[in-house]
Amino acid sequence: MNKQTRHMEQDPEKKPADYPVKSYKLLVLWLLGMFAFAPLFSIFLGPLETLLGERAMTLLWLNFFNLYLVSLFVMITKTQRVYYINYVTYKEAVAATEEERLRFAKKHLWMFIRAAGIFALYAGVSLLMNGRLMLDIAVYTIIIIVAAVRTIGFKLQQ
Repeated sequence: MNKQTRHMEQDPEKKPADYPVKSYKLLVLWLLGMFAFAPLFSIFLGPLETLLGERAMTLLWLNFFNLYLVSLFVMITKTQRVYYINYVTYKEAVAATEEERLRFAKKHLWMFIRAAGIFALYAGVSLLMNGRLMLDIAVYTIIIIVAAVRTIGFKLQQ
């Protein structure tokens, strides 16, 4: 039994010294960052729209959001704030060991990295084959939903 587990058995309300106090400031900052980066992304890519076309721009936007979503899981992995993930409570995060939190966060990160990679490959093929925009949006939505549903089976503590 490690030190953190023994600590939790003694008083489950107290957090270990190495785990941060419950705070959603980083998550709010990440969200605000998205609202700041999106207009910058739009300004940067605006002149390219006439050159690339509406469909290519939409695919670039979807890839931007995929990368930004991956950045959320990078942040969760770095900070081990796994309680940002919907089905994990702060109390469960505190009770888990550092290794368990890191493993859990990395599983989520890799799932969404794979989803982003799959969509990026799809987007390239779709552009080359002149696919339909609505199909592109549907594929993006399905890939994100499948990735999210596949993470439900991930357990914080083994």
